[in-house]
Amino acid sequence: MKIIGINTSPRENGNARIALVKALEAAEAKGAETEIFDTNKMNIGACQADNYCKAHEGKCPVDDDMQKIYRAIEEADGVILASPVYFFDVCAQAKLVIDRMYAYFQSPFVETYGQKKFSLIATQGTPDADAFKDVLQVQANAFGFLGFEVCDVAILTDNNVPGAIESKDDQIDLAKKVGENIAN
Repeated sequence: MKIIGINTSPRENGNARIALVKALEAAEAKGAETEIFDTNKMNIGACQADNYCKAHEGKCPVDDDMQKIYRAIEEADGVILASPVYFFDVCAQAKLVIDRMYAYFQSPFVETYGQKKFSLIATQGTPDADAFKDVLQVQANAFGFLGFEVCDVAILTDNNVPGAIESKDDQIDLAKKVGENIAN
């Protein structure tokens, strides 16, 4: 089993990345092979809305680092996307990845690449776990629409300070549970 983690936090060692690493460690403990992508260090452009993918069986023509993520998704059994919440939604780096998933709308994803699992880990500064729950669920549902089995949408709260999550055992445990669930 292979699980990939897509860290979209622009912070070098932000709370979203810390939680993602804990989730991937838990998946590894269940026997999964893991790989992490730090999108802020990658060259990933916006969807060009040219519909090239529509005419070419879901292949995106934009030749950037998203091609590495596409290949990893196609080979993986599961994907964990980790994002901080910025201004009521996932961060811009996460939205780039999500929007580029549009290419997969143009092909029968599950029939082509097999059934995959998906989980979302979101970190946010506000202590109210329900504050952005609906919009985060919408982002996860986009993967469900493609045919991914959506396993978890974990919302880790009150994490505005870099590294804050490291002292919150309950949130670290929740991140680990995401890794365990996706590796089952």
